[in-house]
Amino acid sequence: MISNFTEVVQDLSSQVTDVTALAKGIGNDVDSLFMLLAAFMVFSMQAGFALVEAGSIVSNLRSILMKNVLDVCLCTLSWWIIGYGLARGRFSNAFVGIEHPFYLPDATIPWYFDLSFVATSATIVSGAMAERTKFVCYVVFTIIISGIIYPFVCHWVWDGKGFMAVSNPNAPLPLLDFAGCGVVHMVGGFAGLAGAYIVGPRPGIFLKRTKMIQKKDAFVHDRLLASQKLWMVIGTLILWVGWYGFNCGSVGAIVHTVDSVARVALNTTVSAIVGALAGAVAVYVHRGIFIVDVVLMGILAGLVSVTAGAPYMAAWGAAICGFVGFFVYYAVDLLLQRFEIDDPVSAFPIHGCCGFWGLLAAGLLQFPSLSGAPKPYGVQLLMQLIGGLIIAAWSLGLAIVCFLVIKKTLRGSIRLVNAEHEFMEEEEEYPRIGPKGVVTLLFTDIQSSTALWEADEEAMAEALILHDHCLRTNLKTHDGFEVKTEGDAFMAAFGSSVDAARYCIAVQKELLLVKWPKQIYSNLAAGVQDDDSGHVIWKGVRVRMGFHTGEPADKENPVTNRTDYFGRDVNYAARVSGIGDGGQILISSGSLEHMLPYYSDPEDPLDPEPPFGMEYGKHYEFADLQCWVEYIGHYKLKGISAADSPGEHLYQIIPFGLQARAFGGLRLDAEEVASATPAPGHVAPGLAVPGLALGRRDSRRSDMSPRSGVKPNLTARSNRLAALNMIYSDMEDEELHQLGANKAETSTTSAEVPDFGVYEANASGRAIQDWEMEISKGVCGIRNTDVWNGVIFVIIVEHSSAYMDGNHATDLGNSNDEDSTDE
Repeated sequence: MISNFTEVVQDLSSQVTDVTALAKGIGNDVDSLFMLLAAFMVFSMQAGFALVEAGSIVSNLRSILMKNVLDVCLCTLSWWIIGYGLARGRFSNAFVGIEHPFYLPDATIPWYFDLSFVATSATIVSGAMAERTKFVCYVVFTIIISGIIYPFVCHWVWDGKGFMAVSNPNAPLPLLDFAGCGVVHMVGGFAGLAGAYIVGPRPGIFLKRTKMIQKKDAFVHDRLLASQKLWMVIGTLILWVGWYGFNCGSVGAIVHTVDSVARVALNTTVSAIVGALAGAVAVYVHRGIFIVDVVLMGILAGLVSVTAGAPYMAAWGAAICGFVGFFVYYAVDLLLQRFEIDDPVSAFPIHGCCGFWGLLAAGLLQFPSLSGAPKPYGVQLLMQLIGGLIIAAWSLGLAIVCFLVIKKTLRGSIRLVNAEHEFMEEEEEYPRIGPKGVVTLLFTDIQSSTALWEADEEAMAEALILHDHCLRTNLKTHDGFEVKTEGDAFMAAFGSSVDAARYCIAVQKELLLVKWPKQIYSNLAAGVQDDDSGHVIWKGVRVRMGFHTGEPADKENPVTNRTDYFGRDVNYAARVSGIGDGGQILISSGSLEHMLPYYSDPEDPLDPEPPFGMEYGKHYEFADLQCWVEYIGHYKLKGISAADSPGEHLYQIIPFGLQARAFGGLRLDAEEVASATPAPGHVAPGLAVPGLALGRRDSRRSDMSPRSGVKPNLTARSNRLAALNMIYSDMEDEELHQLGANKAETSTTSAEVPDFGVYEANASGRAIQDWEMEISKGVCGIRNTDVWNGVIFVIIVEHSSAYMDGNHATDLGNSNDEDSTDE
C-alpha cells in the first residue's frame, strides 16, 4: 500500500515536472513569438517612412521609394558582415564589441530585432537629404551608418559590457534609453543634419532676394497633390502602429510582463495624441489655420519623445513628453529655416532633437521604482544629459567626416544641380540624353516674378511649384527634354519646332486650369480676366515663352550626367524668350521654317525664305497645331544680329481660344528699339489690362524728357508689369470691372488710339518741369500717379496739362466737366 502510494506520488511529481517544463517551453515560445511579431511591426515601419517621405517631397518619387527599399537590403548586409559583431560581439570591452565577420548568434531573434532598429536609424538620414543627393553617396553612407556608426552606440548603451549600459553594474555613465531615443533616433537625426548641411538645400527652397529671404514654405503641399497628403497620413499611422512594436517589443517578453507591456503601450499612445493636439492648436495660433503636416509631425514628435522612458513614467509624464516634444520639433524646424538648412521631412528636429529631449525626459520624469536607475535622481538626470551629448557628438562628427570624404571621392560634389533628376535611372520619365543635331531650344520664365515674390512670398512659393508641375508634366507628353531649371526660369529641348509649339500651346492653356493660391489673383500680374464672350484668357502666373531652332553644340554635364547645350543658338533662344511679354510665345524664323508644312492654306502657300511672305500683323492659321502665327517685325537682337544686318525676323504663336489676349511691346534695349521695323501705322496688341497700357522706360537714359526714338501709345508696354500693379492698387473691383466693360465702347482704330507719355525721374521722384501730354480724345483728368524704379507713371484720361511734384499730381484740367469720369 505504501509502496503503491509512493509510486503514485513519484508519478505525479514526474508529471508536474513535465507540465512545468512544458509550460516553461510554451512561455518561451510565446515570448519568442511576441518578439518576432514586434520585430515584424518595426520592420513594417519602412513602408511608413517611405509614404511619409513621398508625401513630403515635391518631385523625384521613384528615387525616394528606391532608397527606402534599398535601406533594408544594405542595412541587412552591413549589419551581418560587421555591424552585429561590433555591437554584440562575444569578445568585447566597454567601448566596442569584437567578433569575426558574418557572425550570427545561436539565438537569432535578438539579431533580427536589432536589425529592424538599425534599418530605422539609416532610413532617417534618407529623408533629411531627399531630392538632391547623388544616389551612390546615399548607398555608401547607409553601409557606413549601419556597419560602424550605429553599432558602436548600440554597444555602449545596450550591450551588457557597454560603458553606458544600465545592465552593466560597473558602467561609469549608465543611460536610461529603453527603446532607442539615443541609440536609434539621435544617431539617425544627427547624421541626417550633417548630410543636409553638407549637401545643401534643394534648388528654389530658399530664394535670396533684395532685403528678403524666401524660407521653406509651410504650405508647400497644401494645394499641390491631395494624394500626397493621403500618403503622409497613411504613412504616419503605419509608423504609429509600428511604434508599438518598437516600444512594447523592447520589454523583451510578454509572459509575466503583461503589465509592463500595457504601461508602455499606454504611454506611447498618450504621448502621441498630446503631440498631435499640441501641433493642431499651436499651428492654428501661429498661422491662423490648421495644417495637417504639422499635426502629423506632432504625432511623430510625441512618439520619439517617449521612446526612452515609456516604461518608467506615469501617463501624465508621457503627456508632458509629447507636449514638450512637439514644441522642441517646431522650434528647431523654424531654426533650421532661419539658417537655411533644408530638411524636407524634419528628420533632425523630430528624431535628433526630440530624441535628445526623450533622454532627458526619461531621467526627469522617471519613477526609480520602475526604471531601476542605478544613480540617484539628480545624478541620473546628469548622466542622461552627458550621455546624450556624447551620442550627438559621435553621430554628428563621424557623419560629417564620412560625407566630406565621400564628397572628395565623388569629385567634389554629392549633390545634383537639378533636384528632379536625383535618381538618374528614371529613363522613361526624365531621360539623360537630349536631342542631337537640329534642336529646338525653349526658354520660359514668369512675368513680374519679383513683384509677385515681394507681394506674397508664401503664395508665390506655392505658385512656383504648381508652375513647375505644369511645365514638367507637359514636357513628358510632348517628347521634350528638360535641360535645366533655375528659379522660375526653365530651359527645354525638342527634336522639332512642331513639338515645341504644341508644348507651348498646351502649357498656356493648362495654366488657366491650375488652382492657384488665392493671394496670387489679387496681383494684377496674375489676375483673372476673360474676353468679351466670357472665356477666361488670363488666370494665375503669366509665363513668357520663346524658342529657336538651330544646331547648338552639346556635351554631357559632368555634374548631372545629362546633355547640356551651349553656343549662339542657345543665346538666340534665350534672347527671343527674354524680350517677350507674359503669356506670349515668340519664335524665330529657324523654328517657323520647320512649321510651314502645317500651314492651313495650301492654295496660298508661304514663301520659303523669311519672313515667308507674311504681312506684318496678319494672322496665318496653322489648324493642325491649333494656333495662328503672326509676323511681328525684324529686330537687331543684342549679341545675335550682325552690325550691318537689318535684324532678325520674329513671330508670335497665338493659340486658338486665346486670341483675345493683349500684349505690350517687346522688352528691347535702346539699340534694339531703334532697329525694330513694324508696319507704319500698325498698333501692336496691348497689355493684358482692359483698355490700358503704358510705355516702356528706356533704362539707359537719365534725362527728364520723353523717350526719344519711339512715340509711346496706349498699348506700349512698361518695363515691368509690376508698375501697373502699383498704379491700379487703389482702384476698386467695381472700377476695374467698369473699365473692362467700357473696352468695346472705347476701342478705336489705330489712328484714333490715344497716346500716353512715359517720363523719367530720378530715384527721389524729383519734380518734372514744364511737361504735358497730348491725348487725341479727352475724357477726364488724372486718375492716378505712381513711381516705380525711378519712373513716374501717369494715367490721364482727359485732355489736360499737369504739373508733377514728387508723387503728387495736381490736375490742371477741367475736373468739373459734366462728362468727366473717374474711370
